[in-house]
Amino acid sequence: MRGRRVFAITGQGLFRSDDAGDTWRKITSDPRIIGSGYISRVYVDPRNPDIVHVMQTSTYRSTDGGQTFAAFKGAPGGDDYHVLWMDPQNTNRMILGVDQGATISVDGGKTWSSWYNQPTGQFYHVITDNQFPYVAYAPQQDSGTAAVPSRSDYGEISFRDWFSIGGFEFCYIAPDPLNSNIVYSGGWYGSVVRFDKTTGQIVHVFVRGNQDHTSQMPPLVFSPQNPRALYFGTQYVMKTTNNGDTWQRISPDLTARPGTPMKPEGGNSGRHELQDESSGYGTNEREKDAAQEQAPRGRMALTALAPSPIAPALIWAGTGNGIIQITPDAGITWQNVSPPDLKPETMVSIIEPSHFDAYTAFVAVINNRDSTPYIYRTRDGGNSWQKITKGLEPGRIARVVREDPQRKGLLYAGTENAVYVSFDDGDHWQSLQLNLPTSAVRDLAVHDIDLVVATFGRALWVLDDLSPLRQATTQIASSNAYLLRPAMAVRVRWDNDQETPLPPEVPTGQNPPDGAMIYYYLKSPPPSAISLEIRDAVGKRVRRFSSKPPAPDKTIKNVPDYWFAPLVGIPKNAGLNRFVWDLHYDPPPTLQYSYFGNTLNFVEYTLSGHAIAGDTPREQTLGPLAVPGEYKVVLTVGDQKLTQPLAITLDPRVHVSQADLDWQFETTMKIEAGLKSSYDAFSELAALHKEITERKKKLASDAQAKDAADAIRDLEMQADAIQDGSPASPGIGPINRDLARVAFMVESGDAAPSGAAQSAIKESCSGLTKHLAEWRALQTHALPVVNARLEKYKVAPLPLASTGTAKTADDPRGDACQP
Repeated sequence: MRGRRVFAITGQGLFRSDDAGDTWRKITSDPRIIGSGYISRVYVDPRNPDIVHVMQTSTYRSTDGGQTFAAFKGAPGGDDYHVLWMDPQNTNRMILGVDQGATISVDGGKTWSSWYNQPTGQFYHVITDNQFPYVAYAPQQDSGTAAVPSRSDYGEISFRDWFSIGGFEFCYIAPDPLNSNIVYSGGWYGSVVRFDKTTGQIVHVFVRGNQDHTSQMPPLVFSPQNPRALYFGTQYVMKTTNNGDTWQRISPDLTARPGTPMKPEGGNSGRHELQDESSGYGTNEREKDAAQEQAPRGRMALTALAPSPIAPALIWAGTGNGIIQITPDAGITWQNVSPPDLKPETMVSIIEPSHFDAYTAFVAVINNRDSTPYIYRTRDGGNSWQKITKGLEPGRIARVVREDPQRKGLLYAGTENAVYVSFDDGDHWQSLQLNLPTSAVRDLAVHDIDLVVATFGRALWVLDDLSPLRQATTQIASSNAYLLRPAMAVRVRWDNDQETPLPPEVPTGQNPPDGAMIYYYLKSPPPSAISLEIRDAVGKRVRRFSSKPPAPDKTIKNVPDYWFAPLVGIPKNAGLNRFVWDLHYDPPPTLQYSYFGNTLNFVEYTLSGHAIAGDTPREQTLGPLAVPGEYKVVLTVGDQKLTQPLAITLDPRVHVSQADLDWQFETTMKIEAGLKSSYDAFSELAALHKEITERKKKLASDAQAKDAADAIRDLEMQADAIQDGSPASPGIGPINRDLARVAFMVESGDAAPSGAAQSAIKESCSGLTKHLAEWRALQTHALPVVNARLEKYKVAPLPLASTGTAKTADDPRGDACQP
């Protein structure tokens, strides 16, 4: 029998041959074991021909050569199992390929690994809301809807951030413009559901009747001008202004093709070609019975609906049978403006009305069983159309086109394998792929400076800053060096997590870059180092960065190096360069102390703030955050100095006065001054201790030098008291430790320093001022006496330390923490 048993699964069921295909018989009458072109492949255990697996919405397993089957792996709702691999040497080792990703078993299917550790989401559509941070909403194949914030308050976007809104796997989603907790989406069987995040409840606000035709993804969209007007597409344009409680038709049947008689209405009576879940092509295969139920008469329904962003009464509509209609008067009259080469089997995928001209629009369409990309443009309300696909790869369906709302002529397009950009209104396209994985791009959304990408198979991606595309000109390309104007930077607390950080193996999405994104163009790498400075409104330098390679970090740490961000430096590559300033001033110098307060000769990362693998700052105490306001970026390339303004604004969720933020900044700068004074003085005292140790060794061999040995011992005790102090009166070292801790606390959130923090700072600074005065007095008075004793025995004198940076009571300002 080995090698002669063959299985074949067809639309009629599972068949088996035991004579290498000479004869066949239907081996099972199980109604679940049925073939299709989408799923339902069959796999045989390579070591046991009686063990057979069939892929369906569940995986079914037979142990008697295919005669009877039992559900082996699956879940309510259906996961869509496609492929199976079994290790030929050990068939307990198995890999299943499922719509959600790959899942592995090493015990013959008793247990399986998670697929939630893979960015393999298959998304059909994406839209964003208007809150900060904005949320991207997207429906995904066999996994329902996903709502993902564009940034997390915990440094990385994880399971703590995303949620579901209860829509169907293929649907359009419409966040309520007036209430970020309310989201509408397409539901099962052509319905519309309303999700309330405050309660988690889902209410069906539109239920399809027998006379309603809906496509597989019925369009659903709010009016850009009237935040209470929500539109939904059946064969009609439906409108509600009362949260879905009632709906009204504002159009006739828009699917009627000129010269073609209308078919009798009746939702479930017809059988029509519907969009395949993965390809977008039509199919008449039996696996689409369920889809037929979800979307009866799918082609005779709206597939695209787009109100104009600038003309309140203008609405565009597209259908699954190749029709584009427009109304200039909010639905009173409609006109068929379809491009002449759209066919009855053409599906209008996306209509994108212009943000600059009411009668300009862009359309992406899909022809059944035709992989050619089709994007059209009209500039006269559909009276004429131009096909705009030059530069798109042939043989790859174009599913989406979007217009940049800030730069006229700047377009984005998504095809079956890539994303593209055009700078001339679609006349020419070029790749915008960058690091985006090769995958079908199903939808695009432009949100402020971000481009959000919904892929079918590689999840959701964001291009963080569109500023370079919006500013791109031939002038930049012809310049030796050019500094682009940075987008406004939002002062956000990038990571508020104070708990043990998530391990790197926990799957997460990336937060946006932390701070101001600064772009500059270099025609070629400059021969010498370049620099980038940030200056405040009065021209004072805030931070300086260089392309000169930083010195290696040789500090010993108590955690692995993979946690830490790369050493700071700016690139100087040919072409476009990006550098992200984290909005912090320079970090202050700090001494190394443990959690328990004792000194260390390595760095102990006690606090977990900003602890993200690959992004953790090497310094535990960061400089203060720049306050909201106007700044200047200065790029120096050779003899050129290029400048651009930079605005910093506050996180819109934070409600605190500018005066409080200024007070917080001034307080932190005061702490930084104390940290520097204490660090410098501690270093001087440490150097003195080293010298004292050497002198004590030399004096130890001379019994006659007892007076000198006693004097140097007394000096050492005085220095110890200044350096270390006591629990009741901490010395310079513990004060540095305490100030670093308070700096973290003062800077942890956007607020004025508390009274308790101010008291702690005052106490530390007073103690530091006192100890620095003692340190200066020790050098002025005690040290010369000791040196005279040393000279008596021909021992080299102890050197004087520089205390120029240590502000003491002798200083006119009288405060060791005075900036």
